Amino acid sequence: MVSRLVTLASWSTGLAAKVDFFLPAELLLLLPGFHLATRWHRKRWLRLLYRLTQLVQLCQYLLWADRFYLALVDGPRRSAKILHVANTFGVLTMMLARMLVLRWFLGDIEQFKGYQRARRRTHRHDSLPTIVTIALAFQAIGLADRAVFCFSRTYRHELYEMPSNVAACGWWCEAAVHLLSFDFAWRWAAAYNASLTTINTLLMGLADELAHLVAGYGRLLGGEHAPSAGTVDWRQLEHNIAQTVGQHEQFLAQLERLRPFLRATFLVMFYSAVLFLAIGTFMITANGTTTYDVILSGFLCALLLECYWCCRLVDRLNELNAGIGTLLYGLDWPTVLRYRGENAGEASHYRQVRAALSIIQSRTQVGLGISCGGMFAISSEAFASLVKMTYTMLMFLRDTQSVPS
Repeated sequence: MVSRLVTLASWSTGLAAKVDFFLPAELLLLLPGFHLATRWHRKRWLRLLYRLTQLVQLCQYLLWADRFYLALVDGPRRSAKILHVANTFGVLTMMLARMLVLRWFLGDIEQFKGYQRARRRTHRHDSLPTIVTIALAFQAIGLADRAVFCFSRTYRHELYEMPSNVAACGWWCEAAVHLLSFDFAWRWAAAYNASLTTINTLLMGLADELAHLVAGYGRLLGGEHAPSAGTVDWRQLEHNIAQTVGQHEQFLAQLERLRPFLRATFLVMFYSAVLFLAIGTFMITANGTTTYDVILSGFLCALLLECYWCCRLVDRLNELNAGIGTLLYGLDWPTVLRYRGENAGEASHYRQVRAALSIIQSRTQVGLGISCGGMFAISSEAFASLVKMTYTMLMFLRDTQSVPS
């Protein structure tokens, strides 16, 4: 595992072409025990570690479910405590829901991986260092929590207090809970990061593929082997167009396969972000600045950045898609694509080529259709709507607090 982390750190120095494009996402799916990649099934020790990780993850979630239950029982006497516990348990449930969505559509994601790995043999992915950098930055949230946990006794008591029903079972139960809780933040940060890195990898892989298609369309009439005025090799041109269009059709088919996963993931991502951003901001402004609130503010910033980054990636996909139509419109068709009027065969080839390029141009005028649960398109405007919804919910919570009992 240490050698894997060393490999991750070396990508930014130019070794991205030698590393599997999906390795960061697969490693992060392994850490919290959500998925073991097929290529690692033969390693027995890794399978055992994977099962142990699943057990630890389940125990940690059940431990917080117990804390949430006890906080509800003691709610009238400790209202501030229930907010902390309920918020943390809600965040864990949100992470679990996102991972269940990923597992549900894992078959489609695996097929897209196969498609991308086959395409990677012909062109490289320049976005891999960016994916790794973002994954390491978000994983640092768990390290920050561990640092605060080690140096702040108040924080340990505030968030990791021993449940009373567990303490009643004896010292060995307390020791087991402390052991399970030691890597809690790192493990659940990996669970959150796994979903983020997977969606990031898929979107940036699609963007790389679409950028390659834009370059392919640009070479049809403007590249090194492009036809010149009066000397058009119609068969070669038709072959080049058919090859490029075939790659475009494969891209659209893969996007169509991923669309249900993207729709469900963005639905959970956006509305959970609205909920936790509003509740978290309400807690910070209502209770003042505590150690827990500092960690919470870092998580809220991560939620906001994730939504913004995904919106920008979808914007880039739509811009690249529209760029194909703009590129085809700007190609020098009237000058390059000419035929002799007395040659009926050249006239037929001319009409077929013009018709094919016109169909592609009209198709790219429609967006890629990446939406949030099928309700609205993902874009920068959607992110602005998210911020407005969060503010509206925050004002509602503050108005509710100010209502006299």
